[in-house]
Amino acid sequence: MAEEKECPMYRFCKVVGSKWSLVIVRSLSENETVGFNELLRMIKTNPRTLSLKLKELEKNGLVERRVLEQERPIRVLYSLTEKGKEAINVEKFISRWVSRWNPG
Repeated sequence: MAEEKECPMYRFCKVVGSKWSLVIVRSLSENETVGFNELLRMIKTNPRTLSLKLKELEKNGLVERRVLEQERPIRVLYSLTEKGKEAINVEKFISRWVSRWNPG
């Protein structure tokens, strides 16, 4: 469908993904670097969903994954890329819009 490929909102949704992806992006925007378990506690989803969504966000260039192999047990830290930091502006706009026009 040519129209979908041209629509900026459609393209944004394809990059950002599901509601969990936006929740992860928002949580990472509030904290510079977060470990997997800390992020899991923050967003209260199951580990499999979080893992899948983080991989998607990393593939799409919104999240950076850093492995600290020198620590035992090995730690994995996540943070937003520049692309991810810009995406948070869209999330903030949507939140304001929903608060104003659909407060229920």
